[in-house]
Amino acid sequence: MPDCTSRVSEAARSAYRRGMNKPSVAVIGAGISGLSCARALSAAGLAVTVFEKSRSLGGRCATRRWEGHIVDHGAQYFTIRAESFRAELERTCGPDLRRLAAPILDANGEIHRPGENRWYHAAGNNRLGRALAEGLTIRMEATVTTPTPLPAGWLVGDETFAAVVSSAPWPQTLALLGRPPDPASFAPCLTAFFAYAGDWAGNSASAYAHAAPAEDLAWSACENHKPGRIQPGTTVFVAQASPAFSTAHLESDPAEWSAPLRARLEARWNLDPALHRATFTHRWRYARVLAPNDPGPLPPGFFVTGDSLTESRVESAWSTGQETARQVLAHLG
Repeated sequence: MPDCTSRVSEAARSAYRRGMNKPSVAVIGAGISGLSCARALSAAGLAVTVFEKSRSLGGRCATRRWEGHIVDHGAQYFTIRAESFRAELERTCGPDLRRLAAPILDANGEIHRPGENRWYHAAGNNRLGRALAEGLTIRMEATVTTPTPLPAGWLVGDETFAAVVSSAPWPQTLALLGRPPDPASFAPCLTAFFAYAGDWAGNSASAYAHAAPAEDLAWSACENHKPGRIQPGTTVFVAQASPAFSTAHLESDPAEWSAPLRARLEARWNLDPALHRATFTHRWRYARVLAPNDPGPLPPGFFVTGDSLTESRVESAWSTGQETARQVLAHLG
């Protein structure tokens, strides 16, 4: 272990000057699970600092302003199974929590998951992350490499904490722990937006989305079904590739993989190629959990949260953040 006495002492003096006399926790990652955990710990009276390496909140619950439109390019919607999550959404989203009424169809044209209700935030699904972050201490564009264990706590950067929570994707969490990578634990997802001239181009009015997990175009959805998001006179689709297609083309030029996705999209939604107006591409390197991961024995005071332990749903990420907060509180007494 490196000699970090001087750094610890300076951190301790800094904490004293700020009057921090309650247990402190570092949460790595400002995705939904990390923010959920941080809010619960903060509500319990702990001093929480969230470290986020990017410039945005919410992780894969992401939204982009593009060509004057508001498009969800990560999580497309929320499900609500637990009343605790419903209460959280009602608190954070208020009247902006909207229900998607149009159906999702499977590869055979049948209703996908009949009876499932789906919800979204009117101003963009990333607003859930922003709302969860309110009141928290968050360090943006702050990359944590390897937290250092101490006799009573952890050193993160030049600050000491009683505990550390990693909400990063499993491969990144393994790196924080100094363990070998496990690239097979997460599947990537190549995502593209396609804009077409006209309101409700093709047969977009008939369904919100098409789900065909076994095909190269595993998911495609029309964002016009979220009122107020898309500029008049335009129809915008989100296309997401299958894990196999995404893995095969992950390092390819976007033009090489967006073209076949667009062709499949136009066939599925009966779109006139001549009406195509714009394309945007995005690469999610860690998009979906292939199977829940077992973190195994963890160092004392180090905790793991996030959908890497469960499934890739916004609700699941939020719930595991709540459970991890309970584990941290039990550890700290």
